[in-house]
Amino acid sequence: MAIKGVTFDWWGTVVEIPAVRDIYDETMREIRVDRVAKGLEEAGVRVNRTLLWSAYDAQTDLLLRTWNDLQDLSVEEQTRAYLGLLGVGEGREDLVRTLQEAFGSAIEARLPVLYPDIGGTLRALRDRGYRTGLISNTGRTGGRFLRPVQDRLGIGGSFDVRIFSDEVGVRKPNRAIFQAALDKLSLAPEEVVHVGDDVVADVAGAKSIGMRAVWFNTGFWKDAKADRADAEIRGHAELPPLLEKWR
Repeated sequence: MAIKGVTFDWWGTVVEIPAVRDIYDETMREIRVDRVAKGLEEAGVRVNRTLLWSAYDAQTDLLLRTWNDLQDLSVEEQTRAYLGLLGVGEGREDLVRTLQEAFGSAIEARLPVLYPDIGGTLRALRDRGYRTGLISNTGRTGGRFLRPVQDRLGIGGSFDVRIFSDEVGVRKPNRAIFQAALDKLSLAPEEVVHVGDDVVADVAGAKSIGMRAVWFNTGFWKDAKADRADAEIRGHAELPPLLEKWR
């Protein structure tokens, strides 16, 4: 069957994974906790800074356990869990909103960097009549915060569909998140190619539902084996001519 659509992973495929991930994660942790402390203080709630740090780390453990089951929490659920760990905020919907913003908007302080050629490739695909989508696992930065970031980077309008794990409640490689994108695109699995850097979440996940999979090999995953992928690319400019062979 002819290929009519292309979906992309976000981190490590459309934008670069930070070179030193531990440093980036710690920087974001500091930014978020600082914003939470400021938001709580402005709302008249004082919390010991040590407790803010320990609650953040406990929330991380909760998220990791959830993600290991290929499930996800919404931005609101994450925020309520954090407030529960702090022991504050019961009945305070204003604090839920404040903390959602504190966590989610932190990415604006360290905007991700687009991979070379992704903008031109997305335009080329659209010009050739392909429907395009984004399928992304999220962390503490949910889809409602990633959309404006993508728009600021100039690529948001290049996607017909944007699916985020925090909004659908499941994570790649769970078939359900791919199905959500297929439903929005109104295309069958065999009509869509998924492009991603993670051989489990992206390649195996897409193949499990019947999509074709292209491994975007950036060299980040040193021991990755992409034997299940239908093709491998190292730059996005390689994608349009590859797809034309399958059309």
